[in-house]
Order: sequence, then structure tokens, then C-alpha cells
Amino acid sequence: MRIACHGITWGQANFRTAIDEVAALGFRGFETFASVMDDYQGDKLSQFQRLLSERGLALVALYGGGNMHLASESDAVIARNLRIAEFLNLNGADRLVLGPGRRGSQAPTPQELDTLVACATEIGKQTAAVGVLACLHPHINTVVETIDEIDYVLDRLDPNIVAVAADTAHFAKGNPSVPGAETMLFAKYVDRIKYVHLKDWDPNLPPEATGEGGTAVIRDFVELGEGQVDLRGCIDILRAHGYPGWITIELDDTRRTPYESVAMSKRYLVNELGLSV
Repeated sequence: MRIACHGITWGQANFRTAIDEVAALGFRGFETFASVMDDYQGDKLSQFQRLLSERGLALVALYGGGNMHLASESDAVIARNLRIAEFLNLNGADRLVLGPGRRGSQAPTPQELDTLVACATEIGKQTAAVGVLACLHPHINTVVETIDEIDYVLDRLDPNIVAVAADTAHFAKGNPSVPGAETMLFAKYVDRIKYVHLKDWDPNLPPEATGEGGTAVIRDFVELGEGQVDLRGCIDILRAHGYPGWITIELDDTRRTPYESVAMSKRYLVNELGLSV
């Protein structure tokens, strides 16, 4: 198992600081949002590649996806995710994280979930043609959040076309009334998990706060070992299955500096989970 770090903790506007500090902390794998493709496409691609190479970092995945559940947006979502996959391929990466579309005030309808399945399937077929595996990422506040929604969608997706990007904290927070939801889902879908976000969650903290510009930030995700997610249980399941892929630590927001938070999580990875960065 190889350990990477997501740049989300630094924010999308601080890409260079993120890669400087991720590298300084000893990580060799890096994930960020697909918006980096917009900043470094075309003749700027070599600059992006140089920035990572100089720091000894490898791009391992990008976070894409979109409103796959809305038929009116399917064509645009498919086209954008193919462009993301092409950017990944040019940078030696082969995992595309498909974040589902934003959840409305009501639970998604079966028709919306069926539309998502069809859209994700088409994305998976097109990205496979450029050597990139699309991985659906169940996530809170999206149309694939609860166990029932996860099961419904994965029952209808071909695992050879779309894999699973599992997230320890989103599995737990999305199903707060189900103790051990994260380990249950890891065990149930371990054969289909091809990418992992390792994250902790403390349900005793307020879930959201207002950040710069009035944007909502998630405040109950915490450094590894500071919450109540069964991280060891999830890692044990992956170990027992011989999972060979990347595990990316991720923290949406921090009460500390990003460097301090990631350093804390790294210590937990090494000292408590026996993982090497």
C-alpha cells in the first residue's frame, strides 16, 4: 500500500504551497482537484510536470465527477471527465475520482440514480480508452451518500468499468445511525475498491462553519486518530485482501495549519497503523 496526500487542506488557491509542504513531509504521491488541469493545460503542461518532478511528487489521482444524475448535464460531465482522464494519462496517473452531484433537499430518485449509473458507465468506458480507471466516490451531501444509495448504484455498475473510491469518513458520516458503517462497506466492496481516501470524523464537533467568502467548510473531519472512524479496521480489511494501490490522506479543513495537520496524520499513520510514507 502506497500513501499519498491530498492538497485540499491547503485550499485550491494554494497549489504551490501544498506541493512544497506535502513533499517536505515526505509524501511521494499527490492528489488534487481537477481544476489544476484548467491551470496547467496546453503549453503549461510541462510547467506542471516540472513542479511535481522537482519535489519528487507523483500525481496519483484527480477529483472529478459532477452532476452525473442530471440528464441535462450528462454530455458536458462526460466530456469534462474525459479531458481530466487525458490530463491524468499525460502525467502518468491512472485514477479518476468521480464525485457524485450535489444532493438536493430530497433524497435522489431511482431515476436520478439510474441516470448517474448510465453517465458513470459512459465515463468509465471513455476513460479506460486512455488508460484511466474511473472510481465512484460516495460522499456526504451528494446523491450517493447512504448505504442504500451506495448499494443501489453499485448493484447496477459494472465493476470492470467503474470501480470504487472508498472514503473512511464519508462512509461513517453518511450513515451515522449504522455503527461500523465504514468497515461494513469496506468489507462488502473490498474487491471493487481501487482507490482510498483515509479520513477521520468526530461527530461531536459542529459539522459546518462559514469560511472565507461565505463558503461552507466542513469542520467535523479531523486529523487521523482524532475522531471515531475505525481506521485500523478499514486498513486491516485492505491488508487482508492484499490491496496494492494508493491510500490518500485527506482533511477538508483544519483548525491548525495544513502542515501541522498533515504532520499529525502522518505520525498516526506510522505509529498506530504501521504504514510507511
